[in-house]
Amino acid sequence: MSPTTASRLLAVLFVFGGLIALSGCFSSTSPASGQSSIRTLTTLGNTNWVLSSWTSADGKKQPILSPAPTLTIGYQGRISGQSGVNNYVGNVRVYDDRLNWGEHLGVTRMAGSPELMASENRYLSDLKLTQSVTVRGNLLVFMGKKSPRLEYVRADP
Repeated sequence: MSPTTASRLLAVLFVFGGLIALSGCFSSTSPASGQSSIRTLTTLGNTNWVLSSWTSADGKKQPILSPAPTLTIGYQGRISGQSGVNNYVGNVRVYDDRLNWGEHLGVTRMAGSPELMASENRYLSDLKLTQSVTVRGNLLVFMGKKSPRLEYVRADP
């Protein structure tokens, strides 16, 4: 084998190996959402969102009290936000194209009106029940198998 042929073969193998390695960085597309959850979370690092619509786990449309809950998606699955009265932090991971919120979200311990506290507890509980996420323009949607469904609008420009 001539040196030129060997160099070409090595270049082809290198490119092919690189493509195989890169393909492992992407998850398959979820048939229900049309977009992979892992790809969505990866592209949303350092974005801020405000809750605009919320259907709870029991299928009921929930009122969004003031102040509306917020969500910041940081890098590497780090999330934080304001849940009505308190601030929350946590991590979300994607396994087999499903969201995993871990054991618990860290929440500050400020007290508010009974109505706000009940709404906050439902919001945090429903957020942890979501299993997939999609983005359509400035709309971010977290969904459970049937319910809950939390929709956010982008807060940053």
